[in-house]
Amino acid sequence: VVLGRGRPLFPQSDARVGLRLAGTRTFGSGVVLLRYERP
Repeated sequence: VVLGRGRPLFPQSDARVGLRLAGTRTFGSGVVLLRYERP
């Protein structure tokens, strides 16, 4: 679960992971896809 309720997508953790924005895509509906990767 990224947002809301249900089965977790990732295990619970307090660790921080450094990520950098690798790309974006905007769809006609207004939805924006953000793609991140580890540096």
